[in-house]
Amino acid sequence: MDYVNHPRYGNKPIVSEYDFTNSEIDDAYWRYKGIEYFRETAIPADITKQVDALYPRRIYVDIKESCRSCSRPFIFYALEQQYWFEVLSFYIDSHCVRCIDCRRQEREFKDIRRTYCELISKQERTAAETDTLKSIAEQLFELGLIKDQSKVDKIR
Repeated sequence: MDYVNHPRYGNKPIVSEYDFTNSEIDDAYWRYKGIEYFRETAIPADITKQVDALYPRRIYVDIKESCRSCSRPFIFYALEQQYWFEVLSFYIDSHCVRCIDCRRQEREFKDIRRTYCELISKQERTAAETDTLKSIAEQLFELGLIKDQSKVDKIR
């Protein structure tokens, strides 16, 4: 199966040096029993680095997923989970539901909207800021988020 390519981890399961059984993995986190994973990718977790983990993940394992946005198959990598939960301190029950491409697109979209809101509310803008605002407004119109073309045309 072809999985969405992740720029850091690739598009294939990452086999680890550990040999956990399916039973050990299933018992390592409550959610593992109901999902598809790659047993050979399992790595141990450091539960002391997991924040507010009432039921910590004692093992991370590459998980087969389908993107909620584009429906393409992707892998939520064990190494990515380790980074999320032990470095970034994400809530332990957080789970990746979108592929890396859709997550990137969502971040870019949020950045565009934030910039649009900042610039549209400014009383006085430089010419460069007005050009940026106009460009962003045109993008938002094309995406259907600005419904009225006259709002875009009024930006000067």
